[in-house]
Amino acid sequence: MRIWDLPPERLCRNHLLGEHRELHAIWSILTNSKKGYSRHPEVLRWKGRLKALYLRHQILVKEMGIRGYRHNSP
Repeated sequence: MRIWDLPPERLCRNHLLGEHRELHAIWSILTNSKKGYSRHPEVLRWKGRLKALYLRHQILVKEMGIRGYRHNSP
């Protein structure tokens, strides 16, 4: 699980889409109290910081739109 902490415009396609996918996984683990990966350092880093995680998501979605990708996930 990786959130790169770089401006999204600097990420290649694979890293941008991969970070978006993993961000959703982290969100799901934290908001649904899922056990899998709940002790992973990247998940623990975001515990109690859902607003920051949400804002990172918004930034990623904006960059995805700029590149012509459709964002269909809630």
